[in-house]
Amino acid sequence: MKKTNLFILFFLSIIIFSCSSDDANESLSDDIDPDGVNIVEEELLNVNATSAGIAIDGATLNDGGVTPTGGIDFSLDYTKQTAFQDYGFEIIFDAPTDFAGAYIQLFDENGMADSYIDVPSSATDNYYGGKFLSKERKDVFTKKGASTQKDEDTVIDVNFSNTVPAGTFCYAICVYDSQGNISQPVEVCVTVESWGGNVNLLGDWDFTKQIDNGELIEVGEESCESYDSTLYCDNGNQVDVELDECYTLNDLVITFNENGTYFFSQESEYKSLDYSASNAACDVIYEEDGGEAYTSSGNWAFNEEENILTLVEFEYTETSDGETYTDVEPDGYLLLDGEISLSNNELIISESDTFNGETELYEYFFSKK
Repeated sequence: MKKTNLFILFFLSIIIFSCSSDDANESLSDDIDPDGVNIVEEELLNVNATSAGIAIDGATLNDGGVTPTGGIDFSLDYTKQTAFQDYGFEIIFDAPTDFAGAYIQLFDENGMADSYIDVPSSATDNYYGGKFLSKERKDVFTKKGASTQKDEDTVIDVNFSNTVPAGTFCYAICVYDSQGNISQPVEVCVTVESWGGNVNLLGDWDFTKQIDNGELIEVGEESCESYDSTLYCDNGNQVDVELDECYTLNDLVITFNENGTYFFSQESEYKSLDYSASNAACDVIYEEDGGEAYTSSGNWAFNEEENILTLVEFEYTETSDGETYTDVEPDGYLLLDGEISLSNNELIISESDTFNGETELYEYFFSKK
């Protein structure tokens, strides 16, 4: 009787182990979009309704159309763009000499929209403006000193109201100068991404490590950058010093939900200079950092053609030194836009930034919980 029980337990253990192994090694779904949310992006949007749902600070929506005159050169190095609901997109270009503004008008196979948007140069941003650099963030995805834009770039920040759904539309853009010259139009088609779009991403993902431009940084490992600086002491002296800025990411979990929303929480520590104490002591003194917490919530989208994952943040909370700050981004903040490599238990997100001809690569590694 005891031998029989032992055999039964033995075979049961094999069955349980086999089932557990099958669950752990469950393959990715070949049908990443069973609900067809990505198909919606192919639907053509009504150009008049979409025009009414576009907001550009400092621009005006006028009835009628625009007649190019020539006399001013203008071109773009792209004909397609990606946009996101409630967020919009950016039109980035190298402005010609004596640039005074731009005209934007949507069109479809039936012709131009009933109105056009007049964007004066005062309503544009440059390299230091735009959606991407609106404020300093302390999340793991924020880069310092790098951007995919060039120094000479001019940016038109196009915002969407909640009346602009996923789908596709096209626009023509001309620029004009202070002499009244209007360039020939350049045509661009925009895909407004659906939220969600890849069932293999659903669930909780634990951050494990990152490769920061070739440097491997494990979770919980301190990463430091050194640079030369000068202390302007309270006693009037100036002292040249070498400073360290250090950052430790202790924990990060991202959750992707089926309805296209995401949430992540991050716990980290920073080591930075205490300016007041250092100037008083005329020596390097670092702040005592008890740690910081950061949470972010918003929507995620997956571009199946380019294998790109995007996070658009609409609310975040920072807690540091016992104080909590919460902010809502009604127009959204582009937190992450990177290519992914995905297996059943590992997610790798890759981003690259180019500045002054130099490209830096960042890779983030996550394991499925």
